[in-house]
Amino acid sequence: MQSPPDWPPEPGALRPSPFPHPVLHALHSLARMLLFPAYWTLDQLLGCWAPVAHPSGLRWLSAAARAGAALLLLLLVGLPLALPGLLLWQLLQPWRRPFCYQPPPQCWEPPAPWRPPAEPTRCFSFLSANLCLLPDGLARFSNLQHSQRRADAVGSVLLTGLRPSHYGATGCSPPPSGAPCGVLIASVPAGLDFVCLQEVFDLRAARRLVSCLAPNLGPVLYDVGTFGLQHGPHFKLLGSGLLLASRYPLLRAIFRSFPNARREDALASKGLLSAQAQLGILDGRRIVGFLHCTHLHAPSEDGPLRCQQLTLLLDWAEQFEAESRQSEDAVAFSVLLGDLNFDNCSLDHAQEQEHQLFSRFRDPCRLGTRREQPWALGTILSTSMLRHSVACSPEMLRRALEREEGRHRYLAGPPHGGRGVKPWQGRRLDYITYRGAPTGPLSPVSARVQGAGSSGAGATPQPDSRPQEMEQVTFSTALAGLTDHLAVGLRLRVSMPS
Repeated sequence: MQSPPDWPPEPGALRPSPFPHPVLHALHSLARMLLFPAYWTLDQLLGCWAPVAHPSGLRWLSAAARAGAALLLLLLVGLPLALPGLLLWQLLQPWRRPFCYQPPPQCWEPPAPWRPPAEPTRCFSFLSANLCLLPDGLARFSNLQHSQRRADAVGSVLLTGLRPSHYGATGCSPPPSGAPCGVLIASVPAGLDFVCLQEVFDLRAARRLVSCLAPNLGPVLYDVGTFGLQHGPHFKLLGSGLLLASRYPLLRAIFRSFPNARREDALASKGLLSAQAQLGILDGRRIVGFLHCTHLHAPSEDGPLRCQQLTLLLDWAEQFEAESRQSEDAVAFSVLLGDLNFDNCSLDHAQEQEHQLFSRFRDPCRLGTRREQPWALGTILSTSMLRHSVACSPEMLRRALEREEGRHRYLAGPPHGGRGVKPWQGRRLDYITYRGAPTGPLSPVSARVQGAGSSGAGATPQPDSRPQEMEQVTFSTALAGLTDHLAVGLRLRVSMPS
C-alpha cells in the first residue's frame, strides 16, 4: 500500500542557487560586481535623455551636467572593470539554471493541505501585475522613476493582500446571485495564494520584493531568464522580468525563452515560466496545480510574432504538465497569466484575438472576439497621466475609472490613435486564464459569468464542456502611482463533484 505524500513536501530539484556548485555561484557574483559600475553609470546616462513633463532651461542644464559626469565615470571606472566582468559573466551562463529559487524561512507554515471529500471545495486567489521595475533610466521613458523606492512601496502594498484567507467550504461560497463577476477595487485582494509579477527587470528591485514575499507568502522564483549570447544570434542583457510567489509548496519549475524577438525586446529574455504546486491530498494521491507565467512581445505592430509565441507557450505548457504529472495525481487547475501585450478591442490585434489559446484556456473577461464582459476593464494606464494626483491615489483612481469620462482620461487609448469602442472600457493587456483537467476528479468553477451562455457571432468556444459557475475577477488600483498597469486578480473555486 502506497504511503500518503508528506506535507509540506520537499521542493525536490528546486535548489536555492541557480548554479550546480558554490564556486560557480561565487564567480557569477564577482562578475556581476565588476559589471555593476558600468551598469549604474549607463543607467544614469539613459535617465538624462528621458523626456520630462515640463522641460525648462535649468532642467536641461542639470541633465547635461549629470550626463557628462556619468560619461566620465563610465570611461574611467566602468569600462575597465566591465570588460573582464562581461567575459566571466558570459562564460558562466551555460551552467546557470534560468531562475533563482528563494525558499521560505524555516518558520514558514503552508496552508493546511486540501483534503476532499472532507473539504469538498477550496478557493485559490491569483494576482498578476506588470510593475515596470526596469533600470531607473529606462523606467523614466514610461514616466516612472525611482525603481528601488517603488519596489519597496509595491512590497508594502502586496503585504496587505497576503493575509491568509479562511480555507474550507464555508469560506469559499460563491458570490450572491446577480452580483457582478468583475469588480474594481482600490486595495489588493485579500488572501492571495499566487502572485505573478512582470517587468521586474532590475535585480535590486527583485531582491527587495523577494525579501517581502518569501517570509510572508512562501517560495519565490525570481531573476528568471537566459542571459548572454543565445541562438539567433541574440545577446540577452535583461532577463524575462518574471517573478512568481506561492503560498503553497512548489515541486518543480522550468523556464523556456522565446526564440523570436525584435526591436527593443530582443535584449530581454522573455518566455514562459511554468511551475507545479502541491495543494493537498486526495485518497493518498497528490493534488497539484500548474501555473504558467509569461510576458509577450511588446511592439503593437508585431502581431504575427506574438501569435508564434502564443503557439509555443501552449505547447510548452502541455509538455511541462505531462512531464511533471504522476499518473495518480489529481489536477486542480492549470492557470496561464501575465501581460500578453494585446487587447480584445483593437482591429490591429485581430490575429491574436482569434488564437487557439482561447479555446484551450478560459478567459473569464471575454465573451468572444472583440466582445468583452460589461464589467471588464482596461489594464494599461495613459503614460502622460501617471504623475497626475488622481492617477497616484488608489481610491481617487478607482472612483475615476468607474465613469467613462475617467476611463477616457486615465486609461491608454487605442493603438496608433484608432477609434475606441463605445462605451470605452480601455485596453486589457493583462490576463488570467484557467482550465481544469477534463477527465480528473476536480473541477475549477467560478461565479456565473453574465452572458456566458451566448452563442452569437464571435463567441469563444469554452475549453471545458462541464457546467461552469463563474468566478470573480478583480481590477485593482492599489498600485496607483507605482506602475503603469492595473493589477488583475482571480478568485477560483475548485470542487470535487458529488
